[in-house]
Amino acid sequence: MRRDRRIPATLGWYSSCVSQEQRLVRFASRMAVVTLFCRVSGYLRDKALFSMIGAGFLYDAYRTANRIPNAFRGLFAEGTLHAAFVPTLSQLVGRDGDREEAKELFRGLLAVLLLIVGLVVAVGILASPWLVRLYAEGFVDVSGKFAVTVLMNRIMFPYLLLISVAALFQAVLNSHEKFLLPAATPMFFNLVVAAAAWVVVPRVDNPAPVLAGAVLIGGVLQAAVQAPAVRRLGFKISPLWRAIRNPRVGQVLLLMLPGIPVLGINQINQLISNRFASFIDGGVSYTYGAYRVTELVFGLVVVQMTTVLLPLLSRELREEPSQASTTLFNTVSLVSFVTLPAAVVMAVLARPIIGLLFGGGRFTSADVAVTGATLAAYAFSLVGTGHVKVMASAFFAQKNTITPMWGSLVALIVFTIGCWRMVGPLGTRGLGWANTVAMGCFGIFLTVLYLHRYGLDRSSLGRTAAAVARQTAVAAALALALLWVRPWLAEIDHTSLDGALRLAAVLLPAGAVYVAGVTLLGGRELGTLAATFRTRGDDG
Repeated sequence: MRRDRRIPATLGWYSSCVSQEQRLVRFASRMAVVTLFCRVSGYLRDKALFSMIGAGFLYDAYRTANRIPNAFRGLFAEGTLHAAFVPTLSQLVGRDGDREEAKELFRGLLAVLLLIVGLVVAVGILASPWLVRLYAEGFVDVSGKFAVTVLMNRIMFPYLLLISVAALFQAVLNSHEKFLLPAATPMFFNLVVAAAAWVVVPRVDNPAPVLAGAVLIGGVLQAAVQAPAVRRLGFKISPLWRAIRNPRVGQVLLLMLPGIPVLGINQINQLISNRFASFIDGGVSYTYGAYRVTELVFGLVVVQMTTVLLPLLSRELREEPSQASTTLFNTVSLVSFVTLPAAVVMAVLARPIIGLLFGGGRFTSADVAVTGATLAAYAFSLVGTGHVKVMASAFFAQKNTITPMWGSLVALIVFTIGCWRMVGPLGTRGLGWANTVAMGCFGIFLTVLYLHRYGLDRSSLGRTAAAVARQTAVAAALALALLWVRPWLAEIDHTSLDGALRLAAVLLPAGAVYVAGVTLLGGRELGTLAATFRTRGDDG
């Protein structure tokens, strides 16, 4: 009888676990769809801006004016605030007795945001001429460009407050396990800016205020679409000024502090890049277009792999320390298995890729050529960036956040020196090569220190070195083949179905040949990836 009484409890626990796994799989599928739509809308925004205003005067001004308030976004919006607030709020909403305290915490943080971010916005508007000069001193030498950038920056600066409030709403929803709506909000911003570029800009004499205003409208929508969902959870959307003294508000603000140094280093990197690019006519436009392509591959592949790596490594370090080294090196080889051929494709076929994605309208063939050359210089930074992401995740799993921060500082110094030496003779290509060298140094720095501090499994290291060597050999052969077919793609200088079909006719067989070549040389990466997805499917 005692055994019979235990069976239902066991089955109930098992059923609950299976249900949870199925729910997570369904959620992951929905999130993948939302992420895809966000990326498509982001591409439409960039395509609309390039097509309607081209690369050069106005786009340089728009991108710089937008970049300055976004420099603070990581602190007050999705970055450190989100990371500090969500765990604290999740602890409170899980207990009925603390529900009211959770609401007070939210309203107290809303008050803090309105006070601090409102002050930052006011100071930013007043200091806009100095900030623009700091980010883009080269604009001063171009008649009217500096003044237009200052005007757009002043109009856009309140976006920082709007996106900070939107991020606070997102944190509330995430703490209640509601992720889809917050993840979808960038679509509203992207579509508003795209619509303004396509519909309004051709009909006005001065498009600068229109584009800046579209950024504000997009920010309003990002906050507004989440507000009803926050209210339905019982949270009153109004600041509670006395709650600023709530100890938990202070706790959240203290938790934000460790993320500030890394944030500062990353933003200084953006500042240096923009500043050097500002001395080149269209330089900000060309570097942004090239960077967006590398960012697309990085976001679709590398981020997904390392998102899985961090919790897996953390668990293995607790339960199976001997297995952690193998998992790390396997991830290194899997990431390079993707980033190496992707870098080769971007380096060899940079011009037709840029032509297909952004060419046409006011984005001329000359713009395509310069942006393509810039992308070719940036291409192999993807390999370094992917490796850095893996190694940084390994340090985080070891609860070591200091070493990646020092690595960021090393990369910043190398990048700055590289820009100083290469931008003059090479233009925007110099920015790309400086970034590539900096990310390579960053990756080497993290790898050497990780092996020194935490040791290594020599057999795993040997297998990984052999795997990367195989991938490099096949990628080199792939580069020669792509150079041979590149003249057939030379005419792709604008977005078209014919161009898409031509590029697909080259890339699909090239990808298959690369995978086959690595496999024939003894590579097991394809089998590892297939087994991973098969296991995840079985778990669902």
